[in-house]
Amino acid sequence: MKIAIRADGGSSIGMGHIMRTLVLANELKGYKNNEVFYICRIEEKYFESISKKLEMGTNSKYIKGIEKVLNEGFKVKFVRENNLIQDLRNINADILITDSYDVNEEYFNILKSSFSKTSYIDDMNLYYFNVDFLINQNSDAEDFNYRVNKDTKLLLGTRYLLLREEFINVPKKYIKEKVSDIMITVGGADPYRITEKLVSYVRALQYNFHIIIGPSFESADFTERFNGSNINFYYNADMSKIMQKCDVAISACGSTLYELSACGVPTIGIIIADNQEGIAKKLDRMGIIKNLGWYDKINQGMLVNSINALADNYETRRIISEKERNLVDGKGAERIAKILIENS
Repeated sequence: MKIAIRADGGSSIGMGHIMRTLVLANELKGYKNNEVFYICRIEEKYFESISKKLEMGTNSKYIKGIEKVLNEGFKVKFVRENNLIQDLRNINADILITDSYDVNEEYFNILKSSFSKTSYIDDMNLYYFNVDFLINQNSDAEDFNYRVNKDTKLLLGTRYLLLREEFINVPKKYIKEKVSDIMITVGGADPYRITEKLVSYVRALQYNFHIIIGPSFESADFTERFNGSNINFYYNADMSKIMQKCDVAISACGSTLYELSACGVPTIGIIIADNQEGIAKKLDRMGIIKNLGWYDKINQGMLVNSINALADNYETRRIISEKERNLVDGKGAERIAKILIENS
């Protein structure tokens, strides 16, 4: 069976779509006779040359995502960003799995007739979804009233979480009485330079900070200004290792929250995109994170007070860690792959 995954990554759109679909791609690849490949956008001016031979030196805004897919061992077929649907219709596959915000109802309607089976990985519930499988791995997924066909299979909630292998079967976290190490991460990209602001807010605090510089950061020039002994920057970070080391995390409210949950790290959540708001509020109500709200509404006092309040309350951190561990079981990709294969 030929399975195509339509996803992009890069400096402006982040790496979330690529990272979570790679989990599913590797699971699907494990089934006998499955050929799994990616479909990625590219600018018109690079299309001809990159389709024949990938030039790693290209300045394409999509190159980081393409490089990641290739490095994971998957082939890539390219579509022009301004002729997306037209180019997609010329690609042969039995299943098309889309994980992208560059969609609309026309996209779903046209491609439903071009592929035997179609699937969409959703966060926002913005359209009528004319697909065979609709996947939403988020904690608030079952709160959505999805508009779909009668025979559309809905795979909703953290039972279908696409968790990377390094976060499966992580040892139970030991919650220390005294907090010493705090992680800060806003994801693979940081177009609003949030990391710089957060570091400036916390640098004087008496904790060790572990700051993640994502692969699609447009610039990390600010790191030269923060050379304190308690500030550590990581490029190409081993996320699981750092999470297991840290007592508390400050994180964007995307898929990283679920990785932190798998590691049992009490977390202060920051919303940096529309699709994160529902997740942040749901997990806050569940007592799994402390939601600080939108990044542009946060000031130094709010952040410092939230850190100290969590650090000073051992019992709260212990309870949060237990709830996090119960949120995910690491079998989401296996469940999705089985349903896709058995129903195609």
